[in-house]
Amino acid sequence: MDAARALVESHSFGTLVALPPGAEPEITHVPFVLDRGEPFGRLRAHVARPNSIAAMLAHPLPVVAIFVGAHAYVTPRWYEHPESSVPTWNYAAVHVHGIARRMENEPEVLALLRDLTAGQEAGAPEPWTLDRLAPERREALVGGIVAFGIEVTCVKAKRKLSQNRGVGDRVGVVAGLRARGGPGDAALAALMVEDEPARR
Repeated sequence: MDAARALVESHSFGTLVALPPGAEPEITHVPFVLDRGEPFGRLRAHVARPNSIAAMLAHPLPVVAIFVGAHAYVTPRWYEHPESSVPTWNYAAVHVHGIARRMENEPEVLALLRDLTAGQEAGAPEPWTLDRLAPERREALVGGIVAFGIEVTCVKAKRKLSQNRGVGDRVGVVAGLRARGGPGDAALAALMVEDEPARR
């Protein structure tokens, strides 16, 4: 569960799929805050008031939040016997199922906005904070969104890291990713190396 939490926190811009009973799913993309807890924790986020999901939050709403971590194309050229293999894609992802409930009080909404900003501004020499806004602007901001928390009911972590291949092939994939140096390649190689002891 720690690996799933870490992925959510490091790739916190997720895909929210709302599953209203008797209606078509609605999908949007939002940044999340994870409040760690057992067995997993609680997610918090918000949508703009014009977003179709905002109206659905008038009632408890079944949702899935999807977070995609490091991922990359894997070529058979990196395997010991490339002539007998096909290309694939390695990745790590987490699907968080739960019930979304609207936040009704302003202090809770402001706390969410402060936490979202603090997470992204961490490490900046002079971090921007919500308190820099004039009170009337902050009030308008809060009025323009619908914030919610997700009570988590199920977490499904998915990792495809060449675990179906032999050691030689996995070593070749890590070396190939490091040499190629494309977006996400180094992160995926590091994840594969980190995951290797679990196979022994």
